Amino acid sequence: MKRILVALTSVLLVSTAHPQTATHSEAEKAQLKANSEKSEAQATANKKKAEAQSDADKAQASANEDKASAQADADKNAAKMQKATTPKEASDARADAARAQAKADKKKRDAQAKADRKKHDAANDANVAQAKANKEAVEAQNDANKKAADQKVDAAKKQ
Repeated sequence: MKRILVALTSVLLVSTAHPQTATHSEAEKAQLKANSEKSEAQATANKKKAEAQSDADKAQASANEDKASAQADADKNAAKMQKATTPKEASDARADAARAQAKADKKKRDAQAKADRKKHDAANDANVAQAKANKEAVEAQNDANKKAADQKVDAAKKQ
């Protein structure tokens, strides 16, 4: 009788331990999957951020080139003023230099405004990518938590 009782107790312990082990294993799998999904989402966000930053850097470099070119044109016209030999030539050169400087200033403002818009758009793209990654991470974690809770309920029912 004692042996039968010990055998039954042993069988009960094994049968209750087995579902808990399976549940734990399934919960771990769900958590690993959630972690993987979170990592993938963050990697995607990081890639989009890097692309956005690269676009912004290119826009700023282009703006700097445009500004330098415009200033060089203005400087060239200003140099003509130095070479003028008559008051009329000097006056014309001054007027040309002033127009060239105004044109250069406008080009510089326009180029910087364009670069700033690109930077703003890039920052928005990066923020959207990060928000999406955060949302996907939360959803993946919620799925893992739900799966773990469901398995705990199933294990409790089996006991």
